[in-house]
Amino acid sequence: MKRFLIFPLLVAATACNPVDRSDEQPLAPEVRTIDAQVVADSCLMHGEVVSSHNSRVVRRGFNYGNDTLRLEVASADTTNLFGAVTQPLEPGLYFMVAFATNGIGTTRGDTLYFVVP
Repeated sequence: MKRFLIFPLLVAATACNPVDRSDEQPLAPEVRTIDAQVVADSCLMHGEVVSSHNSRVVRRGFNYGNDTLRLEVASADTTNLFGAVTQPLEPGLYFMVAFATNGIGTTRGDTLYFVVP
């Protein structure tokens, strides 16, 4: 009797997913920091999610700062190309890096710098 109940459940479970994806591994997203454009006392930053295999990107944005990357701004964009604006900044040299987070983890692009006059 138990074999009779288990067999139909096994067939139903495998019939729902006809593509075998068991060999695919989910990865953290690949991110690229594109550029920074200083506008008055703020900076418009651009980044790109190059890929996010088998996991949807749930968060994207930038870390920035003048001595460390301690400040963070999240992007409201939900596309692969995204941007965000910093809060007003004092004159000086600043660094920035784009980041993206999916179900596997968070990755960052290259660190770029910009100068606020």
